[in-house]
Amino acid sequence: MPVGHPFCPRCFAVLGAAPSCVECGLVFERRGSLLDLLGDERREARAAEVESFYEQSPFPGYAPDDDGPRLVERARSAPFLASLDAALPPNATVLDCGAGTAQLAAFLALAAPRRRVVAVDGCRASLDCAETFRARAGATNLQLVRADLFDLPFPEGAFSFVVSRGVVHHTPDPYAAIACVARCVAPSGVLLLGFYETRARLAHRARRGLSNLLGRPVHRLDPVLRRRDVDDEKKRIWIEDQYRHPLEHILPLPRVMKALRELGFRWIRSVPPVAAGTSLFEATPEPHGARLFALRLGHALRGIGDPDAGLVCVVARRHSGV
Repeated sequence: MPVGHPFCPRCFAVLGAAPSCVECGLVFERRGSLLDLLGDERREARAAEVESFYEQSPFPGYAPDDDGPRLVERARSAPFLASLDAALPPNATVLDCGAGTAQLAAFLALAAPRRRVVAVDGCRASLDCAETFRARAGATNLQLVRADLFDLPFPEGAFSFVVSRGVVHHTPDPYAAIACVARCVAPSGVLLLGFYETRARLAHRARRGLSNLLGRPVHRLDPVLRRRDVDDEKKRIWIEDQYRHPLEHILPLPRVMKALRELGFRWIRSVPPVAAGTSLFEATPEPHGARLFALRLGHALRGIGDPDAGLVCVVARRHSGV
C-alpha cells in the first residue's frame, strides 16, 4: 500500500480521484481522505438523534495541541490500550466499529505503521475531527469511513481483528448491532466488544440519577470530573456523553456471552481486569456460576472509581469453521 494514498475499506485497493473503487465498485463521497458512504440520506429516527447529539459534542475530544507522539504516549500509559497494542501483530488489519473521533484507531495505526486500520462511524462531525488529526499526525495507514453500523460495507469475515468499544449500547437494537459487528470477524479472528454492563454501570447510574435531581453532576463523585489533569472542554464533553446522551442501553454480561456463543464465538476473557504479563488474546476459562457472580461483583465495586463508567469489554474468538 503506497504511503499517503487512501485505500478502499472493502478490498484495500489504493483509491484514485474517482468517487468509487475501480477494483470492487464501492461508491462513496469524499472529503479529503474521509470516505462517506451515508451522504445526506435520511436515517432511522433514533440513529439520527444520536448522530445529531455527537455533531454537537464529538466524543472523545482532541486537545488543540494533540499530535501523534502525544497521543501514542498517552494511550500507552493506559494498561488496556497498551495491552491491546501489544497483542495486535504489527502488520495486522484492524476494523474499529463506532470509532467516534478515532483516537483508538489512530493510536493503533501510529503505534505500528505497517498496520492497516479502518475506522467506521456514522457521525460526520466526529470523523471530521478524526480526519483533521489523522492528517496532522501523518497516520497514512488509517482509513476513515462514514457508514451505518447496521449496513457495514464489508464482506463477511473481512478482518482478523475487530474492535467495537462503546457503540452497541448507543444503538436502537444492541444485539442486532453486535451481530453486524461480529459478522466482520474472520474465522479464527478476534472480536473485542465493549458495552455498558448492567452491574458495572450501577455506580454511574446512581451518579446520573443524583445529577438529574440536582440539575448538575457532582464533580467530586465522578472519577473523571474530579481529575485536575483533564481540561474543562474534555469535562464538558464527558458530561454530555455520560449524563445527557439521548439513547443508552445497559447489557447484562451473561446475555452478551450467550449472544456471542450463538454467533459462533468462544470466550477469551473480559476486561477489566487486565492481568499483567499476559496477552489480551490469551484464553482464560469461561466464567460460570460462582466465578461469573464474583466477576460481576468486582465490576460493580470497581464502578465507584471507574474512569470508564461501567464499560466492560469481552474478548472472543470466532470459531474456525464459521
